[in-house]
Amino acid sequence: MPTADIILIILSGLGVVHGLFLAVFLWTYPKGNTLANKLLGLLLIVLSFRIGKSVFLEFTENLDVKFIFTGLGSIFALGPLVYLFVLSCSRKDFKLRPVHMLHFIPLPIAIGFGLWIEESHLTVLPMAFFVSAFVAYYLHFLAYLVISYYYASKQRKEGLDAEVFQFLRLLFLGLLIIWVVYVLNLFDEQVPYIIGPVLYSIVAYTVSFIVIRKGYMQKINHAKYQTTALSDEQCEELYAKVMHLMNEQAFYKQADLSLKSLSDRLKVSTQVLSMVINKSSQRNFNSFINNFRITEAANMLGNEKYAHHTIAAIAYDVGFNSISSFNTAFKKQTGKTPLTYRKEVLK
Repeated sequence: MPTADIILIILSGLGVVHGLFLAVFLWTYPKGNTLANKLLGLLLIVLSFRIGKSVFLEFTENLDVKFIFTGLGSIFALGPLVYLFVLSCSRKDFKLRPVHMLHFIPLPIAIGFGLWIEESHLTVLPMAFFVSAFVAYYLHFLAYLVISYYYASKQRKEGLDAEVFQFLRLLFLGLLIIWVVYVLNLFDEQVPYIIGPVLYSIVAYTVSFIVIRKGYMQKINHAKYQTTALSDEQCEELYAKVMHLMNEQAFYKQADLSLKSLSDRLKVSTQVLSMVINKSSQRNFNSFINNFRITEAANMLGNEKYAHHTIAAIAYDVGFNSISSFNTAFKKQTGKTPLTYRKEVLK
């Protein structure tokens, strides 16, 4: 075997071995957020299997087609694991429930397909079938990456620790880079296939180095509100102040109202205010404020006094700054569009 190939095998294999060792460490590490540790460990195991398949494919002749497609099918586990990991890092009370397993429905289908397919199927089945399968594999993972990053960004505005968010953003970037390389492998023969595994090794070691240097694991091991020491009495007192601003002064009608502006008004940190609202109302900040706005809008839509007001005028009056966001929030809370609601109430 040429020396260059040996070097590439070592470089690409290092990332796989590193990922597996780190996964074992996370699964056996007894401190901190054990659920987040285990989810990250599972993610690393699946990634190592997926990357290991690529290494074998590059340097092994006549690799069984079942192994190839089973490895591809494992991609359907990556997206859900990333999403659940983000949830476990962002929400103190997060627990895995049976409903979360719905995210993995495509996985056994893809694995079953990988175990079923034979070498002869590669010539019998149309090329469009395999192209569609590859698109489904990679778009599924990309969709979960986008959704997970959006959720993490939203939680950052709600008070998620800045360093936890930085770690999640670093993880997203690394996974996105690997995704891009593998997609290029499918459509551009100029990008060597082994680049994917080698890049994974680089990303794995770089991310690990930054995580250790910045101490991100210690941050993740503490839940979002774990360091916020407030007694039940203090929480109730602060929540009462929030409710007074909403009920008596209609603060929710301010279109530019944000967690930051409200926390400044109450002279508390955004983290403390977000924790109190979540704990007392069982809603995040945006949902909490929208509840007041939609309730007020529903009252106006059902009142003859406002029959001459347009829906847009009412939306802006209660604090929304766009019609689309108002329509979405109204239907989510009432199950009806504002127009349908008005017609039914005023008929």
